[in-house]
Amino acid sequence: MRTFITIIVGIIAGFILGIALSSFIGIAGHILVQKPLGIKYLPYYTSIICAVLVPYLDAKSRKNA
Repeated sequence: MRTFITIIVGIIAGFILGIALSSFIGIAGHILVQKPLGIKYLPYYTSIICAVLVPYLDAKSRKNA
């Protein structure tokens, strides 16, 4: 059950992180090269990465404690 919850938290946090990162890249690109830059589907990529990474880091931290 704990693994399932950490996966859900990773998906939600990764999606929010992806939106923020995508906005930052777009603003920086607009300032630097006067064109909106970005990575297509970045929030989905980051949510998948965080859904894998968060349970791994949680298990590793519980093992060390």
